[in-house]
Amino acid sequence: MEKVLLNFSLILVLIYFYKITRHGLHIWQLENYYLDRYVAWMKRYIKKVFNAKAIVLLFIPILIFVINADWARVTGYVFEILVLMYLIFTNKKQKEKKPFVVTARIKRVYTTYLVLFAIAAVCANVFDSVVVLSIINGCAMFAYLFVYVVGTINKPIEGTIRRGFCKKAKNKLKDIPGLKVVGITGSYGKTSTKYIVNTILSQKYNTLMTPESYNTTMGVVRTINEKLTSMHQLFVCEMGAKYVGDIKEITDIVNPTYGLVTAIGPQHLDTFKNLDNVRKTKLELVDSLPDDEGIAFLNWEDENIRNSRITKKSVKFGLTPEADYYAENIEITERGSSFDVVIPEKESIRIKTKLLGNLNILNIVGAVAIADKLGLSADEIKMGAKYIRPVPHRLELRQNPNGSIIIDDAYNSNTKGAKMALEVLKSFEHKKRILITPGIVDLGDKAIEINQELGRNAADSADFVILVGAQQTVPIYNGLREKNYPESNIYVAKNLQDGLAKMNQIMTKDSVILLENDLPDNYL
Repeated sequence: MEKVLLNFSLILVLIYFYKITRHGLHIWQLENYYLDRYVAWMKRYIKKVFNAKAIVLLFIPILIFVINADWARVTGYVFEILVLMYLIFTNKKQKEKKPFVVTARIKRVYTTYLVLFAIAAVCANVFDSVVVLSIINGCAMFAYLFVYVVGTINKPIEGTIRRGFCKKAKNKLKDIPGLKVVGITGSYGKTSTKYIVNTILSQKYNTLMTPESYNTTMGVVRTINEKLTSMHQLFVCEMGAKYVGDIKEITDIVNPTYGLVTAIGPQHLDTFKNLDNVRKTKLELVDSLPDDEGIAFLNWEDENIRNSRITKKSVKFGLTPEADYYAENIEITERGSSFDVVIPEKESIRIKTKLLGNLNILNIVGAVAIADKLGLSADEIKMGAKYIRPVPHRLELRQNPNGSIIIDDAYNSNTKGAKMALEVLKSFEHKKRILITPGIVDLGDKAIEINQELGRNAADSADFVILVGAQQTVPIYNGLREKNYPESNIYVAKNLQDGLAKMNQIMTKDSVILLENDLPDNYL
């Protein structure tokens, strides 16, 4: 009887452990498998990690087992089973904005789990079951910590596998003669610029770009290994970073000929710590370019780029004649933008696009600069510009059935992007302008200052502001009130669903709603 109760308890522990660690693994995945960032998440949500109710309930059977009498052992198992069933059925799966993906890496983690659990189960049946079950209970109490433990155990294996994939990608690139790589990095605007560059260059060349927001080393490597063929002439590669050296790791694999830097700003300060580290990391792309044919394309509107020491051959793009390539005669309407791109020693090109905002115009100018240097004709550039479409969730304009307009800028907000989005919202002068935002994250010590500035800008652009989340939006609220913004026009929502419910309550057919940033699961 005791063995039956023991093994039933072990099965229930495994189920409960899986439910908790699945969420932990999802968070780790969202943190790009960085263990230190996962630890930072655990510290931020310490009450979730150390669930007091679960710890107390799982500790009670251990206390009963300590009595060490026959009746106590049976009672302990029964109580253990009841506690685990209660925890399993009351622990509901959380809604996920970005789905959990069972990758090969996650499968290896699960394999490690099962091996450790199988060893524990055998020991429980062979040796003192109470001692082993108590140890397993302890693991269940602190299941989120176990994600870190197994991640650490698997680290040498993952390192070996990672090096193998990187070597395969590097060899594949070498085996394609004539292939040129265009690297794109920056504190913001990387993905939008990548899509624009790829769309225009594809009018002349057979191109491949890293899909969606694939911008980590392994995202780039996976793209190369799975999608690059000998037919490709250009590889447009987005490069993201959260630590010094991240860009260099990618450039050491892809060896770019051309590099475009969109901006250097206070993003990911939780890991970079300061702006100098951001600058150093973004310019790793420029430093990697070959001395002979390499060209760095630089956003000359960005003061942090202008103030940087650039040693490689460079081309400046911007919105003023200080740049080599720049936009003039800009016209922006609700339907899109049109402008002339001035090209050195050539006639200007008139560009028409459905994209909104000066930041997108700037991105297009940068893409035109690359296209011109790569030999595209004016007609090819203009045709490519016509095919440019808004990247999903980046200033994407959508019409609601009731006639209202949604400006979807929900993906990974940044300081300059948020400011531009508010300028776009402000341009809808004859409509009821509604802002929904949880603020900007990953700003380290600058979080309060920058979000307060967001509030001040919002006061000049929105008629009604919906703040998502009471805690992280306090600086935005303070910025609004600094500008004497009416408190009656501010609503603090518990979560996004609550915010959208308020939006539906107040909007009319003449409303325009800006969705500025949508926090991922690891910030909720």
